[in-house]
Amino acid sequence: MGVATNQVLKLGQDILKKGGIKSHLLEASMLLEHCSDMPLDRMVAHPEYHVSKNIKDKFLLLVQRRLNGEPMSYVRQTSYFYSKSYFITRGVFIPRPDTELLVEIAVAEIKKNLSAGVVCLDMCTGGGCVGLTIVGETPNIKRIFLVDNSKKALDCCRKNQKNMGLKTKTKIISSNLFQNVPKIEFDYIVSNPPYVTEEEYRKLDLSIKKYEPKGALFSKSNGLTHIRKIALGGAKALKKGGMIFLEVGYRQAGDVKQLLEATGYENIKSYRDLNKIDRVISGTWKN
Repeated sequence: MGVATNQVLKLGQDILKKGGIKSHLLEASMLLEHCSDMPLDRMVAHPEYHVSKNIKDKFLLLVQRRLNGEPMSYVRQTSYFYSKSYFITRGVFIPRPDTELLVEIAVAEIKKNLSAGVVCLDMCTGGGCVGLTIVGETPNIKRIFLVDNSKKALDCCRKNQKNMGLKTKTKIISSNLFQNVPKIEFDYIVSNPPYVTEEEYRKLDLSIKKYEPKGALFSKSNGLTHIRKIALGGAKALKKGGMIFLEVGYRQAGDVKQLLEATGYENIKSYRDLNKIDRVISGTWKN
């Protein structure tokens, strides 16, 4: 017959609480919901429901993974970005709320473009959250290219591409930056590249360093190597008047502005996130 849902849930909550997980009530509920495919509201409304031994065992395994410090996004294989659910697995960078600003700025600019054939590039796409969100929010995009050099990331991206029904407007490319990108002119380039410095990486939370891919976070030369290469590649790939949007790290805005200006970009702007940090830099390629 199985075990009552409320008993299984209470067991998971107690384990997480003893392990120091502050949001143990919510996390246990989310994990049981993930295991049983039973909506959380039904579990709350019907605590007398029963779950099978298999579900209980699976739930406790996930509880243990969380107890070991594994991020919830990996344990549940789900991450939320721009109010949408995305598939995510270990080895793929977990999207952060700060990156939603990058999407907001890009979407606002792209919507101003009256052309029905806008072509975009999402460089370092990871699981595809940025590019797939942008194409979903801007009907005038003809196609967006989703580029990354990680097989795990691109496998994840393909699943999200399929789940969101966006295969006709998106093309996934395995490439080390611009190496395999088609020689076409893009209207917009958007990127959340690796930009964490060596010093910053050492100070990151252990759960990040243990579980998230270093290659999606760390960049040499004070975190600017990838940004510099993307800016230079963008100068060759953008149409005249095309725009680049870059997410940057804490205290990098000034250096990135100078880099874009020295490369030949104009109308360079910065945008602050909710913490008043310059988080996104945009520039227009020479008219």
